[in-house]
Amino acid sequence: MLRACIFGAIIALVLISILQYNSNRKLSIGTPQPIISEKTEVTSVPASALLEEADQDPSFVTRFSRVFIYSADDGKDVIQSAKNSLSRVASKKVSAGSYVVIDIDRDVIILEKNSNRLLPIASVTKLVTAVISKKLMDQNASVVVTSKALNTYGNEAWLREGEKMKVGELLYPLLMVSSNDASEVLAQSYSKGRAQFIKEMNDWTNSIGAYSTYFADPSGLSAKNVSSAKDLSIIVKWILVHESEIFDITLLKSKTVRVHTWTNPTHFLNLTSYAGGKNGYTPEADRTSVALFKLGKAQKLYGIILLGSSARDSDILDLLEEALR
Repeated sequence: MLRACIFGAIIALVLISILQYNSNRKLSIGTPQPIISEKTEVTSVPASALLEEADQDPSFVTRFSRVFIYSADDGKDVIQSAKNSLSRVASKKVSAGSYVVIDIDRDVIILEKNSNRLLPIASVTKLVTAVISKKLMDQNASVVVTSKALNTYGNEAWLREGEKMKVGELLYPLLMVSSNDASEVLAQSYSKGRAQFIKEMNDWTNSIGAYSTYFADPSGLSAKNVSSAKDLSIIVKWILVHESEIFDITLLKSKTVRVHTWTNPTHFLNLTSYAGGKNGYTPEADRTSVALFKLGKAQKLYGIILLGSSARDSDILDLLEEALR
């Protein structure tokens, strides 16, 4: 009897130890915890704001990277549904108010809707900011990050006041994490000033035939930054011919420049057919996008440009499927 009691007590102690171990293990390796910057107070960013921003634009959630660090892996569910959807027939109405789908190799518009309508384009603006900085500024020249630039809404790049960066280095946060600060550093560092930089953006788009496009700032925060899907197709084709490395940058999953590491959160990066692009979001513009895909054995290049979308990723995939019928 005594032996049985002792044996029972030992079994009970073992079970309690196992339960405590599993409990501690769940706390340590369960759901990944947000990485908190030692320089930031978590209470400065309400949880509701984080959820709202992530829902609004997955390519723009890095605005809150001071509290949470995101990567392209955060979109695994979206990526899987995207892969699956490529084999199905488009079944839902495209939400975008305006779009074009282009067979770029043949320079033919396959699908379009309200393609000449002027709409805000949000951070798609940054493609032109990159073009102008490459055309007008020495890519190896050092520029200083100022407090004025850092006062721009958003801090995706984690730039620091007073640090020096090369012009060419700023293209990585500009295009990978849609840094508004980087766009302002570039524009404000132009030798003839920010106003002239923006004028050069407008003059350049006019010179290549994108006559309806207009910019009021270099980031896309302004609702006055407007274009049409057809104008943007002209801009995209010019970049592919003359400055294709701009789209190459948008394909990078991460980039480290000295103390900075930028991680590209674009969902489509895990699709082998994705060939680059740029997303944007503001309340006025809703979701906007330029997305490139190489498809088939011949790797034919297709471009999808949409404005005023409420479901960007699914819109892009539905349009791509429709175009390939």
